[in-house]
Amino acid sequence: MFSPTRNALLSSLQAHAARAPVARFRPSTTRLIIRLYSTPPTEETNDKPKPKIDQLTMGQKSGKKKGSSTGMFFGFHPFAIFASLTVLASGYLMIIKPYMEWNYKTQDERQRDEKKKIHEAYRKMQISEFPFDKKTVVFVLGGPGSGKGTNSEKLVDDFGFVHLSAGDLLRAEQKREVSQYGELIAHYIREGLIVPHEITIGLLRNAMMDHPRCDRFLIDGFPRNLVQAKAFEDTVCKAKKVLYFECPEAVLLERLLNRGKTSGRTDDNIESIKKRFSTYFNDSKPVIDAYAKDGKVIAVSCEGSMEDVYKNAQTQVAQLFKDLGQEPKPASA
Repeated sequence: MFSPTRNALLSSLQAHAARAPVARFRPSTTRLIIRLYSTPPTEETNDKPKPKIDQLTMGQKSGKKKGSSTGMFFGFHPFAIFASLTVLASGYLMIIKPYMEWNYKTQDERQRDEKKKIHEAYRKMQISEFPFDKKTVVFVLGGPGSGKGTNSEKLVDDFGFVHLSAGDLLRAEQKREVSQYGELIAHYIREGLIVPHEITIGLLRNAMMDHPRCDRFLIDGFPRNLVQAKAFEDTVCKAKKVLYFECPEAVLLERLLNRGKTSGRTDDNIESIKKRFSTYFNDSKPVIDAYAKDGKVIAVSCEGSMEDVYKNAQTQVAQLFKDLGQEPKPASA
């Protein structure tokens, strides 16, 4: 669709000015408006044939005088203005803004940013090459205070596991000075809530990669809901079994209150304990039920002495490795 001719627009504006004297334009102003929104002035004759469509194609001669063009491609057409602003904004975002941010940083900040980029690129390469699917992963689940951590440490010595505690990794990340998730993790732990799975899985994956020669990992306190379980299996690997420590709620409460006297943990108080119980029964227990349907749960009763509980767990894990066709304790352990 082409712009009206110059004479047509001139006649239209003059007629409008005659009907509305208040908004009347000066002749010079009228001509300026025409130049902005119509084709540049050319010598026009009524009997001059209209140019053919193919003559208006870019790169072909149209029969117009040198320097003539249509308002669609040049001048102040709305699309041209929009395109110009888009180019300017893109140039600012891609070139000027990064340069200004870089220029205002100190030398130490620049070096730190460069090291961070190099570390992230190297970590991505490691993740793509690390054989997660060839590792034996056993989840250790149970209520707060059920003895997951204590029994996991003993299983490490007997079966050559690397023990990874999701809670310990989160608390260590919380205390790390340069951590970008420290305050967020502290809030979730204080409120007895589940930390977003992206953070927890990232910490577990990095911890596994720190032990490239180990083929067995015991991960306690994870997954704490079905979303975490699915995300871990999709992005890392599938767990072989789930070691579940069954313990009555009253026994769990007594253990946690006694532990809080000496542990120094911020979540070993009565308010946080109640929130953790609520989270466990609402979110974590369904995970155990889901794995039980797949026949992956090894249930260990926490009734009795600590020695009896561990002996039961030890027997169950030994049977697991026999079923997998592996030695209970690898030679390298």
